[in-house]
Amino acid sequence: MRGANGVRDQMALLLTSEMPRKVPLLREAWNLDAAKLPEVKKVVSGDMPEQALTSSESMVVVINPRLLRSVRTGDFDEHGAPEYRSRYSCRVYIWALGNDWDAAIAARDNLAACARLCLFEYPTLTNEGGDTGYLMYENTYTEDFGVPVRAGGSRCWAAAILSIDADVEEHVDAGSTVPPLGTAQQIAATTQAVGPTQPLPGG
Repeated sequence: MRGANGVRDQMALLLTSEMPRKVPLLREAWNLDAAKLPEVKKVVSGDMPEQALTSSESMVVVINPRLLRSVRTGDFDEHGAPEYRSRYSCRVYIWALGNDWDAAIAARDNLAACARLCLFEYPTLTNEGGDTGYLMYENTYTEDFGVPVRAGGSRCWAAAILSIDADVEEHVDAGSTVPPLGTAQQIAATTQAVGPTQPLPGG
């Protein structure tokens, strides 16, 4: 049971893999240049590092601020540990840097759309398919857009906050001090008798 950082890290891995692949495809599909849809060279899992906005690159920051619920599913893993389905409210922060006010807004909006497409295309948080233990719910997806702020000269930062809920299959076997189900103490055979003994008949 990794907790909040498990789904956060997995979402960051997906965006790290998919956004650089999707940006050039969207530029072509939407007839955009690099100013209106910049490359994402930095995806951060966890709260943004101090002084991160002093960089000159747009970035994506994935955080996980809230556990909504955690319930037992009735299933068990191979060690006999119960399975839980936990739902987290995940957030993705888009920080877009533009050469001016309008460019920052356009970059923010287009990068948010790019991230949304990545999440919707791969709701299991992987591009490899199969059951991953993660599942996002598109009907919980929301977006919030902030007012741009000056970054020096005419340049501006513009931010968007993307929110989506995700279910995670979790177990409590990692670091568990409870013996796995089905195990018993080993008993070794010995020829030593305990207590008073009597000779066998005919002995």
